[in-house]
Amino acid sequence: MLTDHRLTDTSSTELPAETDHAEQFWQFSLALYPLLQTELLALQDQYSCNVNLLLLSAWRPYLPPLPQLMQALSPQHLTTQNIRQIRRDISRVLKDKAADPLLVQLRQQLLDTELTAERLEQRALVQCCANSSCCTVAAATLRQQYLHSHLVPFSIQQQLTVDLDQALLQLGLSQPFSPAKA
Repeated sequence: MLTDHRLTDTSSTELPAETDHAEQFWQFSLALYPLLQTELLALQDQYSCNVNLLLLSAWRPYLPPLPQLMQALSPQHLTTQNIRQIRRDISRVLKDKAADPLLVQLRQQLLDTELTAERLEQRALVQCCANSSCCTVAAATLRQQYLHSHLVPFSIQQQLTVDLDQALLQLGLSQPFSPAKA
């Protein structure tokens, strides 16, 4: 769930390339996610897909093999899932009761924490991609493998690809990010 619109100003200080790439990926995600939010959340909720991995497959043309990405992502993803579940539990309580200001505050704090966990997931994915010699799988192929492994019907996979291409064009991005060689 990427909805943090407070993060549009990037620092002018020099950042290591990996950190800079993580920030670029975050900013890319903040731009792309709203265009595909409903579809991505449906994949997350119905098929347990990781939205950050799907966004990464739109951001970079080549990626490490799926097992390598999943291994890098696993610890952070578990944390994100736990935070998300607690936030959803609080949201359900808020629906059933009058808006308790402390519960509303707790829900917002959990949402902010969930966004931080999402950023940590993205950083782990970017770190996994740091060695470009490991990035040998075409992103579209990896996305297809990933969605297939989550039993996403082929028609939904196809629609995501079409919608993703349209969203990238809408953002003026016809080519995925390709980090400069060091």
